[in-house]
Amino acid sequence: MRIILIFLLGSSFWTGQLAAQIEINGKVVAEESRIPLLGASILVSGTQIGTISDFDGRFQLKLPNPNASLEVSYVGFESQVVSPPLDSFILITMEEDISIEECYFPIIIDSPIDLTLPVPFMKISKDYLQRDNEVAITASLNRVSGVYMHSGALNTNRITMRGIGNRSPFSTTKIRAYLDDIPLTSGDGETTIEDIDLSMVEQVKVWKGPTASIYGAGLGGMIHLQTRSKSYFEDSFLDSRTTIGSYGLIRNASNFNYTNEAESFNLKLNYNNTHSDGYRDNNEYDREGFSVLSKIISDENNETTIFGNFTHLKAFIPSSLNRDDYENEPEKAAFTWGRVRGFEDYDKILIGLSHKSQLAEIGDYVIKNRSSIFTNFRNAYESRPFNILDESSQSYGFRTSFDIDKLEEEMQPFPMFSIGMENFRQDYKWQTFETNDGALGGQLSNNQEERIYYNFFTQYHQKLTEELTLLAGVNLNHTLYKYEDRFVNDSIDLSGDYTFDWVLSPRLGLNYQFDYRVSLFANVSHGFSPPSFSETLTPDGNINPSIQPEKGWNFEFGSRGKLNSRFQYELTVYNMIVKDLLVAKRIGPDQFSGINAGKTRHTGLELYIGSWLYWKRSEFVPFITYTYSNYEFVDFVDDENDYSGNELTGTPPHNLNIGLDYVHNLGFFGNVNYQFVDAFPMRDDNSVYSDSYAVLNMKFGYRKTLGSSWDIEVFGGIRNVLDEQYASMILINAGSFGGNAPRYYYPGLPRNFYGGVSLKYFLK
Repeated sequence: MRIILIFLLGSSFWTGQLAAQIEINGKVVAEESRIPLLGASILVSGTQIGTISDFDGRFQLKLPNPNASLEVSYVGFESQVVSPPLDSFILITMEEDISIEECYFPIIIDSPIDLTLPVPFMKISKDYLQRDNEVAITASLNRVSGVYMHSGALNTNRITMRGIGNRSPFSTTKIRAYLDDIPLTSGDGETTIEDIDLSMVEQVKVWKGPTASIYGAGLGGMIHLQTRSKSYFEDSFLDSRTTIGSYGLIRNASNFNYTNEAESFNLKLNYNNTHSDGYRDNNEYDREGFSVLSKIISDENNETTIFGNFTHLKAFIPSSLNRDDYENEPEKAAFTWGRVRGFEDYDKILIGLSHKSQLAEIGDYVIKNRSSIFTNFRNAYESRPFNILDESSQSYGFRTSFDIDKLEEEMQPFPMFSIGMENFRQDYKWQTFETNDGALGGQLSNNQEERIYYNFFTQYHQKLTEELTLLAGVNLNHTLYKYEDRFVNDSIDLSGDYTFDWVLSPRLGLNYQFDYRVSLFANVSHGFSPPSFSETLTPDGNINPSIQPEKGWNFEFGSRGKLNSRFQYELTVYNMIVKDLLVAKRIGPDQFSGINAGKTRHTGLELYIGSWLYWKRSEFVPFITYTYSNYEFVDFVDDENDYSGNELTGTPPHNLNIGLDYVHNLGFFGNVNYQFVDAFPMRDDNSVYSDSYAVLNMKFGYRKTLGSSWDIEVFGGIRNVLDEQYASMILINAGSFGGNAPRYYYPGLPRNFYGGVSLKYFLK
């Protein structure tokens, strides 16, 4: 392995009475991955003057004279001397010291924050995704301030950001998601990221609030799952990772990765299989997936990516419990769901093809295009106590973006200027049938929907001065639904079309960077969330043309810093006003009706603190994330009930994560994570609150390189170490039918254990 030392800003001179000094700014990164290296030692030869690189691999050092040399070292590598002159771009490769047999490999910490972006943004790297048992992304997202992911079961999840999406009953809405340039959000705004196995994900970028203009203007935010890029090309290898745990958990993810010598072609094949018996009755879960990812670089100006993913899932549904059952028999299923053995069963195929090309160079500028086409197939069958749902959907679309950038700024997070569009179409067919204790009965309905949206976007990213950066964007959306009622037995035709008005969502962000250590940013943005198709229906099943999307303006201010090479932080305060609040009223076991009921205010504070300590060949990385949420109904009248001034349901006012990662350069590693979730109202009238809870998790393991061909890792962990009884998901405004108590609670897992082994073989 090699290290590249990049001197970025050159030298600045000043004269004194005795001698001149030169201030050097530099950066240390890993050659193949370009990931910054934390803790590299930089020393002025023959002196005690020196420093170490920070979370971004950056350092700053004053030389006593222009002829000074630098000694650069890193554990596990041969030290080298950087000779003068030091006022130009210098590239140094440092070969691995093969004589150090005990050293496993250098520790690379990829910082989750970016000092240059004027947006609320946080990155989850591959290492951070592997802090847990890797079955689900839940724990990783819950460590991001401002994000709260409910998880009633492996197949029942709800992600909320800054209080947006917390009114969805059983799924994630009002938050957009992408896999590279492929949308994971359906035509009516429902998002499912659980079908993408974490073994295929290189990093996750979380945009909080309506700030990601080039990926829509979702009111809650955007989750961007990213696979490998050219900088992550690896040698050819085979690997397999197996985890076994409590409640019948068995998971395997196996990969074949091939890269040619020229690094112009990469192919990755992935197979994954997850089984769990579940903690509760009627809780079995089976998911099997196969993925293909290939990148082809025909020349320095053209890159093509092909992605395919097949998922088969069958998961039984225990559903939610009332208070008494939750406290006394949390392992039981809801009576009606257990009686019919309710389940969902589906096959899903996702295919995408994208191409990046350089179109022209004009003076100091380069023009590029990024285009992709995608399609998605899903066939599903769900057996429920009240009916059986048989559904199928096909989605397809394309996305294109033209980018203009300066040649010397191509490594920036965004091009200088982008303009493009995205078109998405979904054909959705669904039928319901009577259920005879789970057996298919007579048909109750037969429907077809066509869901269409267009996103037009443009974005401008420019350094106005050396310190001040502007990021401005506009998104223009047009959404429409076409509904056809194909059920002829009742002689009632509810067919109709619904077209929403065009929605223009601008955003403007400024970032002032004092130096490479501290920055301030401010952001103003507009976002929207269209209602789902079911929310546009009246109680009698007709389309209600008065339903409008939720819209909101978000204002925020924050600061980021990376200080003393060992400490980093991000602090953000924001205020968002949401108008035309959508309220989905449950008028039957499987029937909802939506209204625009009022306005909400979302005021909050988000904090991230991370640090790095090195002691006796060990690295300790403590971190804290904290979210304060003060959300309320400003104007909310539902029928005869006035809830104005009440707390917003579904979001805890305080959410705290404290953790510690540990790595020893012999290969030992581990982490401990404590999460506290405060109580929050479960009903709009604030008459019932959830219980606060705290969960402690830990993981430990050992990695070792055997010869030149094998990497081995063994690991184990305990989740919910203190055996806390808590609800991992709450059903907001749960209904009550037949005189039964409302069922709010999805019990979280009690104390549980897991362990596993990973083997990786490098092909010659």
